[in-house]
Amino acid sequence: MSKAQAKSKSKPTPQMGAKAKLTAKSLQKKTNVAATKRQMRPAQKPAARMVSLRKSAKPPARTKTPVQATATKVTRRSVPTKKASTKPLILQKPRPMAGAVSAYEAAIKLMYTENYDKAIKAFHELIEVFPEEPEIQASARARIHACEMKLHERARSVYRSADDHYNIAVALMNRGEIEPALTHLQSALKMAPKGDHILYAMAAANALRGNIDQALSYLKQSIHHRPENRFQAAKDNDFAALNEDPGFKELLNLSDK
Repeated sequence: MSKAQAKSKSKPTPQMGAKAKLTAKSLQKKTNVAATKRQMRPAQKPAARMVSLRKSAKPPARTKTPVQATATKVTRRSVPTKKASTKPLILQKPRPMAGAVSAYEAAIKLMYTENYDKAIKAFHELIEVFPEEPEIQASARARIHACEMKLHERARSVYRSADDHYNIAVALMNRGEIEPALTHLQSALKMAPKGDHILYAMAAANALRGNIDQALSYLKQSIHHRPENRFQAAKDNDFAALNEDPGFKELLNLSDK
């Protein structure tokens, strides 16, 4: 390349110099405007510092919501369970209920058929034979009272037969009223002089009154008409006053002839 060509390239053309001046002036104006804007704006923190502060700030601690609080495990104390007993079961012996119930039912039948004297006697025997059954005994005593009330009702009515007087006499004897009982038994004996049950009741009433000779006399007649009355008298508490009497012992040992 020649020196003339190099010089021509290095020299700017007049047109290009004017453009350069314009751009320089425009840049100067922009810088001046920017400077005035900076002076008018309030002081602000650098953006870089704000970014660093945001990064370094710790997140706030999370608080448990009510649902989370209830979700915590609750420790419960275990309740010790009772161990099954290894002792063998002891079965209780059955009580003699069957005999007591059957005897009670038989006495009830007598009561419902209005044989109150026999029902009272059956209830008394039930109480004596089954002392280990307090419930049945209590019911039997109540039935005895009911039968006696029925006999009292009959006493207020007209006595038509020997059994009417006899039933009233038995009820009176059970209450310890011996004198009026003897009165009804004497009336019954006039209507049925051979009634063994009436003679037996006369003997018992006299024994309770203390009339030993009369008691033995009526008991002898009762056994004569019905020999089984001897065994009944042997276990009857109404004759307790005659247990040591020789005539009473001899009468109980008589034959059936």
